Amino acid sequence: MLVVYQRKFRNFWGSTRAVRRLNDTICIKEQCLTIRRSMRYDSVRKKTQIGPTKRKKIRTVDFCDTLAAILREAKKEQMLNSIKYGPLYSQNYYRIVKEKNRTYYEVYSLPRTETPSEDYTQVSFVCLRPDGAYEAPATVSSVCRYSRKKIGDMDDFHFHLLRHTYTTNLLSHGAAPKGVQELLGHSDVSTTMNIYAHATREAKRTSARLLDKVVGTA
Repeated sequence: MLVVYQRKFRNFWGSTRAVRRLNDTICIKEQCLTIRRSMRYDSVRKKTQIGPTKRKKIRTVDFCDTLAAILREAKKEQMLNSIKYGPLYSQNYYRIVKEKNRTYYEVYSLPRTETPSEDYTQVSFVCLRPDGAYEAPATVSSVCRYSRKKIGDMDDFHFHLLRHTYTTNLLSHGAAPKGVQELLGHSDVSTTMNIYAHATREAKRTSARLLDKVVGTA
């Protein structure tokens, strides 16, 4: 998922021109974000690129007060880092490249001291490193691998499991299946319910295995 700050907050949230072109926005006031594109690494071209979403569909996702507070704090921290790093703070850009009748949107980070070429368009991302450079999607995978090594009983952990946890928590607390389906972007509500059924089944199995521990310590 690719997220940039909404253009109407241009004095606080970043580059208006880039946001207007990319048009993937997050609105703190309305607590929603619109997803039109994603960011991924092309292993063939060896470039980080902006492209269509998995299903090439536009969707709007609402979020809660907790995430709104996290985003406000993140933006505050980014502004402080911008002052701290000064001219070494990075700006992010995308560049349109056409190869073999295909169009690519490549992503780059440059320090303020470096003047970008005319075909670079500045963009304001939400997820940044302390020095202002965009946070690559691969970072999430790296964190998951590190977590598996450091924490026991997490051999099968990967980032997508957090979506399953999110789904299970919402449905177990009374959320409407159709609403959860739309939040997750599932094409069919049965996919959403299958995740919930699988999670609750695993929870029952785990509970049943607890008896083995009780018997073993008796």
